[in-house]
Amino acid sequence: MPLRDALAAAFTPTMLWSFPLLLAAIAALSAAAPAARRRLGAAGLLALAAAVGLLLAAALRTLGLQADAGFYRITHGLAVLLLALAAINAAAATAFGVILPALRLPLSPILRDLILAVLYVGAALTVAGHEGANLTGILATSAMVTAVVAFSLQDTLGNVIGGMVLHLESSFAPGDWIRVGEEEGVVREIRWRQTTLDTGSGNIIVIPNSSIMKGTVTVLGRAAGLPPRRLMRVPFNVYYDRQPNEVIAAVADALRADPPAGVAADPPPWCVLVDFAEGHAVYAARYWLRDLGRVEAVASEVRVRVYHALARAGIKISIPSRSIVVTQQDADVQERRRRLELERRLAALRGVDIFQSLTDEEVRTLAGRLKATPFARGEAITREGAAEDWLFIVYAGEADVRVHAAGGPAFQSVARLKAGSFLGEMALMTGEPRSATVVAVNDVGCYRLDRAGFKDILARRPQLAEAISLILVQRRLELKSAREGLDEEAGRRNLGRAQGDLLSRIRSIFSLGG
Repeated sequence: MPLRDALAAAFTPTMLWSFPLLLAAIAALSAAAPAARRRLGAAGLLALAAAVGLLLAAALRTLGLQADAGFYRITHGLAVLLLALAAINAAAATAFGVILPALRLPLSPILRDLILAVLYVGAALTVAGHEGANLTGILATSAMVTAVVAFSLQDTLGNVIGGMVLHLESSFAPGDWIRVGEEEGVVREIRWRQTTLDTGSGNIIVIPNSSIMKGTVTVLGRAAGLPPRRLMRVPFNVYYDRQPNEVIAAVADALRADPPAGVAADPPPWCVLVDFAEGHAVYAARYWLRDLGRVEAVASEVRVRVYHALARAGIKISIPSRSIVVTQQDADVQERRRRLELERRLAALRGVDIFQSLTDEEVRTLAGRLKATPFARGEAITREGAAEDWLFIVYAGEADVRVHAAGGPAFQSVARLKAGSFLGEMALMTGEPRSATVVAVNDVGCYRLDRAGFKDILARRPQLAEAISLILVQRRLELKSAREGLDEEAGRRNLGRAQGDLLSRIRSIFSLGG
């Protein structure tokens, strides 16, 4: 047969139009759906292979093979099948990469593969029938082959069927955090054979679907109508010298006032008494974990908050008796520690200007009444608007002073407190609410002086109130003059009246005689 007639027999008019249309569609889709370029590349290669197959079929006709020859039919049929597969892949890229995302209709990978498999089988049977194959015989033979393959690959088929069941039942989906046996992680993908978990620690776990179907799967943190979360507990021990309600309140209040990142604020964290053990009571801080990928990190933050909350309340964490190491320290070492602590307290008090007029004996008295009050990084030392009657003196670490930004709920940083700084003198002397929120930048060591610890000193020397009120008023007027540009004469005129008002408030707060 002449070459021209052979090409006309191999390339029908429909096929001649199919190639340019298919290539144009592939080019357009590559720009519109970058994520589908891999599938589109496969479609392009299949179209190229189909063209080569049709050229080979035409060459066979020029060599004298008839249209009903078996080898020609196989060659031509394979070429047509490749062209059909290329068209199916291009259509799949259009549907899965453009149309469904635009309609916001997600389709799981296993369902996409199932649709493509049905289309592939349908295309193969259609082409085989068009080329004159006996479909009844093919189907009968396929049934026998399928039975043999199913028997030899029963584990693989179990995984495939398991994947289909998992998809259809929707017991869990990508994004859920699950536990299968001892393995735990977030579901990344459910495929035909396996389910892939990301542990969050740099590892990927591939679990056969048949194992998931046979075992118990725990979907962590899922509750109807609520975001994913997980109930966690952090146990700790406390000696019996403190009341249980005191321990529970100290821990619960600290966690609720400033929940660590990853801990849900609603429902709020809480603390429970778990058990009575030998030498100590067992407590647990309970909280709902929102960030399921940071179990250990969030638990560590909670333990830090519990430690500092108990330390602020003067509550000691119990050490198991089997871990206690008894040592006999030299009396000189203990005395040196007491002396260094006293010197640090005296230096902290002398750095507070309102205590400058106190005698050495009065300063020593106050030093014995200071309460060590540590704060963890990120904790609020005090909050704007809070009604508190104590003074903080920072002796270690740094804290950030924040106030509400104008016109909104956001905060802005206005100052940084370092070792030697103090805050809350107006709250101590007059009961004024806190004017700013102070947050620990790192672990902060503070001394706290309550009003009750200062009251008897003022009661013995009421004239101290006048000196203290003068210092507070001078500081306030200096700040006001700097902000508003008042002259020195106006400041002096306001000094006496402002001091009188402040002195009256101090006397009223501390019940001093006029």
